Amino acid sequence: MIQQSYIGNDSINQLADILDRLSAKKLFIVRAKASYVTSGARDIINTIVDKAKISTVEFFDFEENPKYEDMLKGIEILKDSVADIILAVGGGSVLDMAKLIRFFYAYEGDVTGKVFVANNNPLLPLVVLPTTAGTGAEATHFSVLYKNKIKFSVEHDDMLPDYAIVYPPFTYNNPIYLTACTGFDALAQAVEAYWNLNATNESDMYAEKAIKLLWNNLPLLVNTPTNELRDKILEGAYWAGKAINITKTTAPHAFSYPFTTYYNYPHGHAVAITFPYFMYLNCVYNNDKERVSKLLDMLGITAEYDLKYKLWRYVENIGLSVRPEDVIDWDFVINQVNLERLKNNPVEVDKDELKKYLLELKQCK
Repeated sequence: MIQQSYIGNDSINQLADILDRLSAKKLFIVRAKASYVTSGARDIINTIVDKAKISTVEFFDFEENPKYEDMLKGIEILKDSVADIILAVGGGSVLDMAKLIRFFYAYEGDVTGKVFVANNNPLLPLVVLPTTAGTGAEATHFSVLYKNKIKFSVEHDDMLPDYAIVYPPFTYNNPIYLTACTGFDALAQAVEAYWNLNATNESDMYAEKAIKLLWNNLPLLVNTPTNELRDKILEGAYWAGKAINITKTTAPHAFSYPFTTYYNYPHGHAVAITFPYFMYLNCVYNNDKERVSKLLDMLGITAEYDLKYKLWRYVENIGLSVRPEDVIDWDFVINQVNLERLKNNPVEVDKDELKKYLLELKQCK
């Protein structure tokens, strides 16, 4: 089915109607731990399900960055629950976990492959409510899954949630560092969708909407947070997710995963480390000068030669240091690149040049 989405401060009112239309009897709630309470989601959802006399079972015993073993555990709990609807409330890892559980409950197949076969279980309706502004997981038909510390992207049309409720107040209490990480992830997604080899008129439309909402507002939000700014960032993150749902991501994401897996950088911060370099590379050496010009116009940037340092200052201004730690093995990180994402990049990547840039960051002031 085509996803139905609801955005804004009244969007939460749609949840009761959706559950009623689906004749929900029992919800399998995939949720975060602490943020489920601090976001205000628990109280609102409890009120809705209690009024509708819907029973629930919850799954929250899993780590960030979805692990294969946790997914299998969630599937077993879902089977035992006999739930008829899946509701996911949380950040990107939570939404990805719910998408994976829903999908592999109804399909058989190896996560390392691309072929999946439907089994005898139904594809349960999936309703998602993001509580962070950045991953875009509510709008994509793929999910990240880690198996033996290797990152896989599981992709299928039936991975896309059926309903997305993008309710800004759930993000109002997010810490500033989390806001910066997830917000930059969304911005990177939008920019990567725009310079992407797979870009279409539709993805451009979504990317442009996202960039206009995110680029100027993210530094404002991090440094002088208001609820109005959080509204704009969450909407921008949704449009960025819609954009990469068509194009997928490129080099900054392709090189980000080892920073998270082996050095514990949150995903958005991991993307930010190499983003300034790829902004320079993909603008200066991109043959599509008209597209580059449009992108730079949207960002209000005029000079190409110092793009690395303008983006470095932007990242630092939102509190995400791009200066690498001495303990990082750069050769190892660079050789762990996700080739599937790298192939979407508009300019060929020279790993030696990337390493020079990363080492250069140590001298940045």
